[in-house]
Amino acid sequence: MYPPPYNAPYTPARPPSVNGLAIASLVLGIVCCIPPLGLILGLIALSQISRRGQRGKGMAIAGSILSGISTALLAVAFATGGISDAWNGFRDGMDEASRSRSTLDLRKGDCFTVPGELERETASVRVVDCAKEHEGEVTGSFKLDRFDSWPGEAAVEPVAESRCEEINNAYVSDASAVPDNVDMYYYMPSKRSWRLGDRSVTCALAATEGKLTGSLKAGSTPAAEESGGTSGDGTGDETGNEIGGTSGEETGDETGA
Repeated sequence: MYPPPYNAPYTPARPPSVNGLAIASLVLGIVCCIPPLGLILGLIALSQISRRGQRGKGMAIAGSILSGISTALLAVAFATGGISDAWNGFRDGMDEASRSRSTLDLRKGDCFTVPGELERETASVRVVDCAKEHEGEVTGSFKLDRFDSWPGEAAVEPVAESRCEEINNAYVSDASAVPDNVDMYYYMPSKRSWRLGDRSVTCALAATEGKLTGSLKAGSTPAAEESGGTSGDGTGDETGNEIGGTSGEETGDETGA
């Protein structure tokens, strides 16, 4: 008997490769990025798959369909002016965001409007040109250095009123030039913002009713607007400061930053 012959080595056949353009078409179709390009790549991929015997036909078809829908929607948006409206809305939103400023970041001389009522806790205000209608104007700020731990609102308020009165008088110089509807206000730390390191009291002069036009700073001539409320365009969140004043009662709570 003869030994059996050795078997020849067997090499399994490799599966056909996946067409790269089919993958690209599907990705572009899903993310709606450059819709016409996704449609074009999908059609080219289908042609290559047919000639080369590659895989990816399903991806190419799906990418072409998704990109075709996106292309049609884009064409409709251009025809109806939707793209222009979207861009204008985005631009207006960015402009609004650039004007919105945290109460912790207000600076001396900033004029601002507030979100809703003036005498309540707020995290941010909308800084505007002092020549335009506004509710308040920052006169300065100071640090609460005498307290090692949160002293409570009752301890902070008399300090804030005393120091802000001095700061306001130095800012205005001539008290007789201040309109009758203007009084002292201040943003002070809340219990929560104190835990995050907030020690600043921001002093301001604001309209008790109506709005102001022009700066209250010494040498300027502000004008009081009798019409209009005290609502503003800023937006608040959980990082607000308490606001106090000599003309009203506080309505803030302890959800400051």
